[in-house]
Amino acid sequence: MTEPSGVRLRPVEDADLPIFLAHQDDPVAAAMAAFPTRAPGAFYAHWATIRADPTVVTRTIVVDDVVVGDIVSWLADGQREVGYWVERESWGRGYATAALRLLLEEIPERPITGHVAIDNVGSRRVLEHCGFVHVGEKVADDGVLESIMRLD
Repeated sequence: MTEPSGVRLRPVEDADLPIFLAHQDDPVAAAMAAFPTRAPGAFYAHWATIRADPTVVTRTIVVDDVVVGDIVSWLADGQREVGYWVERESWGRGYATAALRLLLEEIPERPITGHVAIDNVGSRRVLEHCGFVHVGEKVADDGVLESIMRLD
């Protein structure tokens, strides 16, 4: 797969948050991610919490100076995890894969784990393109069956 040009990561800025809110408010994208959308107050509170945590790495995905998504890595029970969200209009262009590769260069910790809804083939392929392998499945707290992917 050829990487798209123009993809870069930068620290999250306050002005990015309304864009991220619009991304997560897309019902098609939310259904694909099997992730419930947050009301604006809860959304902004969540981002304030994660941005204040020094163990969390938050980055804005930018393509040719346009914000197309976000990528985040955090610790859960001592294990480094990763998650990302790309606006639906930008799906299938390789942006998430390019962003994940950039983040993996920035974060040397391994293993690193990603959870993806079992039906979200596109997101699973992003992880696979970056070297993650399927190591198991689990039912999330919200009842969604997830594939657990790990990069050692």
